[in-house]
Amino acid sequence: MAFIVSAFRQLFDLAYFMAKGSVAYARKKGVKVGENCRIYIKNWGSEPFLVSIGDHVTVTSGVKFITHDGSTCLVKDAQGKRYQRFASIQVGSHVFIGVNSIIMPGVSIGSNVVIGAGSVVTKDIPDNAVAIGVPAKVVSNFADYQAKIQNTCASDSDLVGITDYQQRVERAMQVQQQKSS
Repeated sequence: MAFIVSAFRQLFDLAYFMAKGSVAYARKKGVKVGENCRIYIKNWGSEPFLVSIGDHVTVTSGVKFITHDGSTCLVKDAQGKRYQRFASIQVGSHVFIGVNSIIMPGVSIGSNVVIGAGSVVTKDIPDNAVAIGVPAKVVSNFADYQAKIQNTCASDSDLVGITDYQQRVERAMQVQQQKSS
């Protein structure tokens, strides 16, 4: 019976995710999500209510929010009972979290932040920073990152009127090539 209930719950969750979208699904699970966010994950772990996300945040595919430390099961008190550690995760506004990044318990990520793909964020990241690596370290400030993007990438303004996706990509690559020459 438990298997049937679990399967039904998973099917309902998938239907809700597909019908309402990823942001509504995250909110249903208990994640505090601001406005104008793009979320490309469905799994919020065992304590989604400990995750808070600001406005204009992109959470790309494969990102994991870890809100507990399971390794505490190895340490026992005098009665042989395990210890527990839970901690919330706070994400500011105007944040991009790259593919397959891991955000660890108790971490705060400031506003105007880029977290590079595959990063493991073990400590707080301040406002206006670009952080990458394992463990993630601040490697640049947001203003320098912004200037680099403006000087090397195509703007949506460069792509106005091109509706075919492949043509948009090809035009963006042409603009990038022109800017780098």
